[in-house]
Parts: sequence; C-alpha cells; structure tokens
Amino acid sequence: MILKIKKLYEKEGYYNVKVYYYFKGNTLVFKIDEGQKAYIDKIIIEGNKAISDREIKSVMETKERNVFLLRFHPRLEKDVLYEDLEAIRQLYIDKGFLEVEIEEPIIELKDGERYIIKIKIKEGPRYKIKDIQFVNNLYYTHEEIISLLKKPLKKGSFYNGKIIRKLQKLISDKYAELGFIFANVKTEKLIDKEKKQVVVKFIINPGSRFYVDKINISGNYESRDYVIRREIRLAPGDLFLRKKLMRSYSRLYGLGFYDLVSFQPRVKSQKEMDLDVNVSERFTGQISLGAGYSQLTGFSLFASIRKGNFLGTGDTFGVSLSIGSEYRNNEISYLHRWAFYKPVDLGFSIYDRKIDYATFVSTKQGVSTNISYEFKEYWRTGVGISAIRGKYSNIQDEAPEYIKRQAGSYYLYSIYTYINRNSVDNPLIPTKGTDFTINFKTGTGTWDFYKVVLSGTVYVPDRIFFTDFVFSFKGRYGFMDKINKEVPIDELFFVGGDFTIRGFDYGMAGPYDANFNPNGAKQEIVLNFQLSHPIAERFLWAYGFTDMGKGFDEGDPFTDLYYSVGFGIKIITPMAPIDIYYGKVLNAPEGVSDSRIGFVLGTFF
Repeated sequence: MILKIKKLYEKEGYYNVKVYYYFKGNTLVFKIDEGQKAYIDKIIIEGNKAISDREIKSVMETKERNVFLLRFHPRLEKDVLYEDLEAIRQLYIDKGFLEVEIEEPIIELKDGERYIIKIKIKEGPRYKIKDIQFVNNLYYTHEEIISLLKKPLKKGSFYNGKIIRKLQKLISDKYAELGFIFANVKTEKLIDKEKKQVVVKFIINPGSRFYVDKINISGNYESRDYVIRREIRLAPGDLFLRKKLMRSYSRLYGLGFYDLVSFQPRVKSQKEMDLDVNVSERFTGQISLGAGYSQLTGFSLFASIRKGNFLGTGDTFGVSLSIGSEYRNNEISYLHRWAFYKPVDLGFSIYDRKIDYATFVSTKQGVSTNISYEFKEYWRTGVGISAIRGKYSNIQDEAPEYIKRQAGSYYLYSIYTYINRNSVDNPLIPTKGTDFTINFKTGTGTWDFYKVVLSGTVYVPDRIFFTDFVFSFKGRYGFMDKINKEVPIDELFFVGGDFTIRGFDYGMAGPYDANFNPNGAKQEIVLNFQLSHPIAERFLWAYGFTDMGKGFDEGDPFTDLYYSVGFGIKIITPMAPIDIYYGKVLNAPEGVSDSRIGFVLGTFF
C-alpha cells in the first residue's frame, strides 16, 4: 500500500514523499509527508561518444525542461526512467554496441524543486557482421532474401538491429506469398568477442500451407454479399496467399463504400481455414437542397441526390431536379456494375441545364452512355458516346472572348475511349500503388476536334527510414486541336485551380483575355509533387506540395512553367474527403492573383 501511495505522488511530481503508518485502535492511519513538488530540469548524458545526446534523449519518455517545446515542469517517474535505460541500451545494440553498459541513474534534487538526472554509459566496442546465415530456407536463394532490402546487409558492415528486424519481417512476408501465412522467423547472434564480430542467423519455420474453406461476411448492413464477394481475390479451395489477401483489401476500399475492412483467418484443421470478412459501411449518399433568386432567372428551387451502392447493389444512381422560371439543372444518371455477371460496367446520363454566368447564359441538353471492361486484374478499358445540343446567349461585353466567338446555338457528337491501369491501395487514403490512364476523344458537329490526355499518379511510402510519410507524384500532358472547323470551348484545357496548379484561380495558369477571363488552351502540362503524413491515420492528414505546369497553344511544354508551393490538410469525413489548403504561386503573371485558399470536396491525390 505504501508503494502505491508513493507512486501516486510520484506521478504528480512529488518524488521525496514519505509515508508512515500506525494503528489507532482498530483503525490503520497513514501519515504522509509530501515534501516539495519538483520537476526535471536537466538530463546529463556521460560517456557517450558514438551517439549524440540528442539522439539518446529522443528515445526516452522522460523529458527535461524546455520552454520552447512548452515543457515547463516535466515530472519524474522512476518506473518510466528505468524503461528509458532499456530503450537507450537497445539503441546502442541496434547500432552494433553489443557490450554496452548503462549504470544506475543518479538523481539529484537542487533547490528543493529541480531534478538533475545523470546517466553514465560505457559504450564498449562496435561489432561488425562476420556472416549472415539462413537456416531452413527451403524456397529462396540467399541472394533473393538479401535483395529484399533497399540497402542489403553486407559482411564487414556494422551490425544494425533495425535492419535485422526489418529483414526478419520481409522474410516472413515473402514466405506468406507462397501460402505460409504463419511463417515464423527468429534471429540468433553468435558473438566473437575477440574479433568483435557477429554472425547473424535467421531461423525460418515456414509452418503449413493453408487452403480457404469458407468465406464469412459481416458488417454489411446495406451491401449485398455478392458486392463484397466479387471483389475478394480468394475463393473456397484456393491456396491462401497473402498477395491475394492484400489485393482484396485494395479492391474493397476502392469501391468507396467502406470506412474499414478487416480480414480474420481462422484455422479449422491442419490445412484448412475460414476467412472472416468484416466491413464498416460509410455513408455513400449526397443530398443537396436549395433555392435562389435573380433578376434574370427569377425564383428557383433545386434538389439533387447521388447514391453510391444503390440499394446495396454496388451501382450508382443520381438525380437532379430544379424548378424555376429560367434556371434549370435536371439530370438522371446510372452506373450498373458487373453487368451480365462479368467485370463490365454500363452507364448512362441524360441532362438539361441552363445557368446564368453573369456575363452570358449557357443552355445545354445532352445524353451519354458508356461501357467499360476490367481485364488482367489491374487493367480497365472503356468506350463512351455523347450527343449535346446547346446555346450561348445574353452575352455581355465583359464576357470571355471564347464565349463571344461561339455565340449562338450548337450541337456536338463525340466518342471517347480509354485504357487504365490502377493498383492504388485505397483511393480515399492512398499510401502506395500507381494509376496510369490514356484517353482519346474526338467529336464533330457545329465544331470538331480530337483530344489526347496522358496521366499518371504514383504513391511511394517511405521505405528508407520506414516512417509514415507518403510521397505522391502526379503528371498529366494533354493536347487537342480542330479537325476542319473550330474546337469547342468545353474541350479546351483550363489550367490553374484546385485540381491542376494550386494557388491560381481557375484557368489562370494559361491564356487569358484583357479582362482576366481564362481563354482555355489547346495543350496542358501539369506536374504535382506532394509529401503527406498522418496526424490521425484514418481521419486527418497533413501535407506540403509543389505544383508546376501551364496551359499553352504551342511551343516547348517545359519552358516558362508556372510554379506554386503550399500546405494543407485532408479530413476524411463519412461523405467524402475534404481538402483545405493554401497555395502560393511563385511566378504569377502581373495582375493575376498569386495565392489562394482552396476547399476541395473529393480528393486531389
């Protein structure tokens, strides 16, 4: 009991508390002399030559006073301090100091309120690797195992405990790819104290291979079972492979229907296991209601509903309706997934819009349909056609020049095709994978055109220092031109804004007229670089970025680029990710805004 009381006081910073007890009749009485509350003023490291004070203190939970880091009165807890001594010892061992000794810490109380802690270290010699051996390695060569590391372990290099543990995990993962999902890898050190060398043995126990028996699904209150099963890359009777399990994760997250996906293998016999799949469904509907009034359009009401995973089928349904004298935004769309029980998607959209842009009014009616087919697991190709009839009217003197050029009624028929390869692990919070697409589109009617866009995105997790940082790169190059007539406005490239070069207003990283209205361009090049790190992994991420590119009509794509830098946060909400960022253009043209706070509903990277 006395020890418990002392520990309670110790957590509050009373280290020299004294506790006495005595009996008063049948009553046990504790008498407590609290002493004075104290804090850790200084931690002194002695005897360290190979590792700096700063690195040693970084592995300690016990911290010294630092007003710049808002540590005004850090408390002393002896249990935590002794755990810190073990952390320091492990730090030295990881760097090859296998004989390191750390003495009992000396704790001094100064002025009745300041603790000075002294930690003395005897580093000892630093060991090098004499040999690396793999015991019971039945399926891979020595070179194949060593090459799993970016910087392979070499004979004669200093012992590195972090790399040893990383290789230990990589070997286990490598065997899991062959179906040995419970493979166990242990390490053993054979130390030669005379030569200061160590032989590292990796002892591999592959265990048994397992086959899938039953797949049980839970948590899907809306989704039908088949929506989940068709994305799982394991089926009853299959060899249980880690690669297929991880791909199943990616495909289920890729649907955008689930906040969380978990797989739990359950062993049934020596060779069989069940797979329990649990999902946590996210809100996949978006509803908008509103009203408006203007002198031009009069009073209007509008409502829109977009529902992913419609009726639990995995399909997407959308409808938008408006009531007003002039303003219209009516649309119905549907995407049917896995048509004919094949990886085929069918979609269509019909819309009727009329929007006042202050300097002109745009009216547009259209219909489109598309079909796409998935092949070879990561690949998808598709084709679509559309027919549009529209009109630009009520054009004011301040309207953009491209609107004035194409005033009046028009019609346009177009067809597009694409091929895509996507291996991104999670579209909402991507951490690894690639996404490459080639698009080709052509159209004819009042105007005609052809258009080609090549785009790619790469996500690379930190595999050098093994932190949680994710580096992202996105690149896009597009070009278009007329065939015989003039190109339509809607097919031009408007570079600048939330989804191209952040910091610019929409379209202002390309040609613009005397009134600073974007004209659009016949070519575009956009390069985006971003470094992200989780603050709360499944909810909040912070990132910094640099963007570059331009919209242009002719010339060298890589000259006279615009550059921007900035930072932002991504918030994962039940409906959709939200990006809030600040972007600063480093070389904006005169008269063009060079900074912007952006708000994006959806995802950029």
